[in-house]
Amino acid sequence: MKKLCFLFFYFVPYLLTFGQSLTLCNYELNGIVRDIETNEALAFVLVSIKGTNHYTLTNSEGAFQLDGLCETSNCLVISCNGYCATTCDASCEVHHSEKQKPVIYLKPDIIALNEVTISEIEESTGTITIAQNSINKESLAINPTQTLASALSNIDGVTFSSVGNNVQLPVIHGLYGNRILVLNNGLKHGFQNWGSDHAPEIDITTANNVTVIKGAAGVKYGPEALGGAVIVEANPLNFNQPLHVGAGTGYQTNGKGYYVNSEINEGFENLSYHIGGNYTRIGDRHTPDYSLTNSGKEEKSFNAGVKYKFKDFDFLSYYSFIDQNLALLRSSVAESGDSFIKAINADKPLIIRPFSYDINEPSQATQHHLIKGEANWWYSDDSKLTFRIGRQLNKRKEFDVRRNAELPIIDLKLTTSDYQLEWNHKKGNKLDGLMGIQFFTQDNNNNPGTNTTAFIPNYNTTRLSGFLIESFARNQNTFEIGLRADYENNNVRGRDIHQNIFRDDYSFTNVTTSLGYIRQINEQTSFRTNFGTAWRTPNVEELYSFGQHGFKITYGMLRYNFDENGNISTRKVQLLSESNVKPEKGYKWINELSHQEGRNTFTITAYSHYIQNYVYERPFGVLGTLRGPMPGFIFDQADALFIGGDFTWQKQWSPTTNGTFGISYLWSKNVEKNEPLINQPPITTHYTLRWNLKPFWILESSNLSVKPSYTFQQFQAPRTIPPEDIIDGNVEITPESEIFDYKDAPEGYFLFDISYGFKIKQFTASIAVQNVFNTRYRNYLNSMRYFADETGRNFLFSLKYNFNAKSDNK
Repeated sequence: MKKLCFLFFYFVPYLLTFGQSLTLCNYELNGIVRDIETNEALAFVLVSIKGTNHYTLTNSEGAFQLDGLCETSNCLVISCNGYCATTCDASCEVHHSEKQKPVIYLKPDIIALNEVTISEIEESTGTITIAQNSINKESLAINPTQTLASALSNIDGVTFSSVGNNVQLPVIHGLYGNRILVLNNGLKHGFQNWGSDHAPEIDITTANNVTVIKGAAGVKYGPEALGGAVIVEANPLNFNQPLHVGAGTGYQTNGKGYYVNSEINEGFENLSYHIGGNYTRIGDRHTPDYSLTNSGKEEKSFNAGVKYKFKDFDFLSYYSFIDQNLALLRSSVAESGDSFIKAINADKPLIIRPFSYDINEPSQATQHHLIKGEANWWYSDDSKLTFRIGRQLNKRKEFDVRRNAELPIIDLKLTTSDYQLEWNHKKGNKLDGLMGIQFFTQDNNNNPGTNTTAFIPNYNTTRLSGFLIESFARNQNTFEIGLRADYENNNVRGRDIHQNIFRDDYSFTNVTTSLGYIRQINEQTSFRTNFGTAWRTPNVEELYSFGQHGFKITYGMLRYNFDENGNISTRKVQLLSESNVKPEKGYKWINELSHQEGRNTFTITAYSHYIQNYVYERPFGVLGTLRGPMPGFIFDQADALFIGGDFTWQKQWSPTTNGTFGISYLWSKNVEKNEPLINQPPITTHYTLRWNLKPFWILESSNLSVKPSYTFQQFQAPRTIPPEDIIDGNVEITPESEIFDYKDAPEGYFLFDISYGFKIKQFTASIAVQNVFNTRYRNYLNSMRYFADETGRNFLFSLKYNFNAKSDNK
């Protein structure tokens, strides 16, 4: 989005001169800046007096204050990313009286582009000092068949870890899994968030906006935000909005995929509603050289919400449902050590079959229900009490290549309840604040009938939390401090190798803190810094995983031990209190400097993150099973250090052409053993160039964009030990051995994408080509790199119809 400035004159009463010609510089001007469409307050808008050094930023409630004004008439300059004035004219005259607080309305200035548009967003109180970016609905709709993690990977410092094309998790500054909290419509998304094999069941077509917070955001969001947070916002359900009907469809050549979606929403004076749905089906994808057998997916989703306003109260209810059937690459399942050796050393997968939409084993079938109720009491214009309650049901079945393949090898049901009470209080003594209490429960159970020992045990989690966040703004400075206390109890029940029942019950109490500062150095330059602490309990897989999951054998930290000879044993399940396992504790310092000079905008983000007792999964030889030798992995702990930075340069080359360059770098290490960590993102860089074309023929508007990108080889990867060397006994692995991997980190690769979009009356359409040169490559963070290349060239066609009725709602 381009940055526009709107100038308007603001007349103030004449000051008394007491018979002298001296003007007193003691006038104080207060005001509020709001979005004209949603009436929501706009935080962090730059407000300045033209021709002077007087400037300030709006706070989280959109309010600003300018002190020490000398003149009786002033020209205000309002500057905000993605907004212009209500008419987008060059100037506007606004009058006021001393007894009134002026309200300035800004209008979003949105240009539809055929690639993800990333904008700076200031989240509500508690995160304004942490670096963050947002992707809007128009950008998410460009490729509605992609995953949430794939869409977020366009943000510098964010990538994704994956198991094939369908299971992808966001990675923020090297951290993923349940170190990244996913907040879905105000609730912690309750899903099987353990390991890299489970992605959040979220359909991006239902999202109105997605924000990524790159710092330790645990004060506001809880322990799972140790590495950051992904905030998925649903339709805002605005009042006084005309009827809107949207319908879209599209087709992609790679996988012969297609989708259809639709939505309808409308807002009256005291009532608004929204209904939406989506269906997606994709068959086997293909690389430049071969088909990826069993890599398709089928997804169905539905969502609906309604909001009602009564005097100082508004009430909201929301429901969403998603059903996914995800295939995993057939060649990833090895039936013996020999077959694994052949598969990992082959240039092509060992199993390649003709294209099909069928989803066979291995696969994952999930269903996710979410229902939410929320009540807000606006007891003043800028203060409210919010009570939020949510209930989620997540059902997961995983199928493997085995006898009785029609039976799931994993069958889980997870029930999540969330109760939140928040007080966003009015500004007092220069403070803006948010405080609240939260009660969170999860009940996870294995359903019978799998004929296997459960990979994870049954468990119950109960957490009670309280937090307090305050920010203080004065002229060009904003300070923010946060404090959170959590009490968490976990109760676990499962079976050991002899099918005997084991139980454990353990609790943790922890305090999380955050301290941040923002300085608006001048109209062109701003600086923000935040130091946050956070903690995390090792998840159920890291503690109790047992046996085969996908192509490997995995053991949690409480399911194995070593004898005096260094041999691994899994016969005993340890109690947590009798083990050396400890919670993770993170300390992250993140800084961001933004500077605008002419048509250039530069943003530099630098961070360091030290994590005590960091839990990671590492290869540990080739272990024996009923199928024969298979690659083995164990979970371990160590103190780890992450240091990195992101750099973004935006250039407005002309009124119709702009470009964005970005690069991200991360250095990480196990500081206890002075060795590299496995599965860390390599250096990535990209450049996006966009042209907004003039109307011609029947096209009201159109745009063209190109995006070259390069991903470097991960030069910090651990050493490589081929599995045949372990099986043959050429290399001996002990608990003290240096970390290793079964396959070399893949070479760096260059990709080139291009897209073109246009609008004709109520229709918008786009044509995009991904991987234009059909490059053959493998992604280091995709565990399927052991067996196959990434997908090749893909043509994506999309068409959308939008109908907006005339606004006559009162």
